[in-house]
Amino acid sequence: MNENELKVLIDKMKGGDRESFNQIFRRYYSPLTRFCVRFVGDGDQAAEIVQDLFVKLWTSREKLTFNSSFESYMLRAVRNSAITYINKERTHADVNERIYTDDSDANDPSETLQSNNLEASYQKVLAAMPEKRREVFLASRFDGLKYAEIAEKFGLSQKTVEAHMSAAIKQLREGLKEYL
Repeated sequence: MNENELKVLIDKMKGGDRESFNQIFRRYYSPLTRFCVRFVGDGDQAAEIVQDLFVKLWTSREKLTFNSSFESYMLRAVRNSAITYINKERTHADVNERIYTDDSDANDPSETLQSNNLEASYQKVLAAMPEKRREVFLASRFDGLKYAEIAEKFGLSQKTVEAHMSAAIKQLREGLKEYL
């Protein structure tokens, strides 16, 4: 499929043509899944990541713009999704390890108290943030969204998202300075 044919298919897809989307899907699904397996090491998980990417592609088709080629865009999107998945898995593994590991510090009442105080202070700082700043921060840190995705989700510019994140981090540093 040459660039012109691909451009026609993408334009038709943006207009809601399902057959054009299906052609793009059939052309790119397998290569993107093989590419994703290199990151996640699991064929089923790679297939799920790529399928999710195509769902996002279809649902946001009208807003799509490509600064580079479509193939580069898709490869970058798969890579970013795979990295997000890996980071979430690593975080889950770390949390589970801490929960199930017999750590002598976990039985230390002063450690538990300090941890509880830190959590309470963190929640207090979070609650004191303006609503939009808090939403942007949580979308970035807990939902794993990129600034561009957050901007699209909340109808903000990417610069506004960056400003909210900067202010949120500053507010957290100030509010938690006794723990840092």
